[in-house]
Amino acid sequence: MKQLIQTSLWILLGIIFLFAGGSKLWDPTAHAEEFAHWGYPLWFVYVTGTIEVLGGIGLFVPAGRLYGVLLLSLTMIGASVTHLRAGEMGAFPVPVVLLLALLTLAWTMRYPKRTP
Repeated sequence: MKQLIQTSLWILLGIIFLFAGGSKLWDPTAHAEEFAHWGYPLWFVYVTGTIEVLGGIGLFVPAGRLYGVLLLSLTMIGASVTHLRAGEMGAFPVPVVLLLALLTLAWTMRYPKRTP
């Protein structure tokens, strides 16, 4: 059961972050107004998109999975704080749910497989 949860989470989260980061890199101007509203410069769209894509790729590579989880968790903490500071309570749950999913994935990775 643990293996099913772990596999499902890294695939789902990997896809989510690849698409989220990819959209920022593909068309950064579509996100520029949001980032400006939050007080971030346009170049930060590229940074965030790159982090999300690299973290998403990391989730698909077993040796990089923990690094992907850590990188994306820090990013989701930043996104949560950003939404709180901006008073965007409707958007706040999204990064929190993603953070909880990432932490669940980290929890399932905490011990290596045991062979009977």
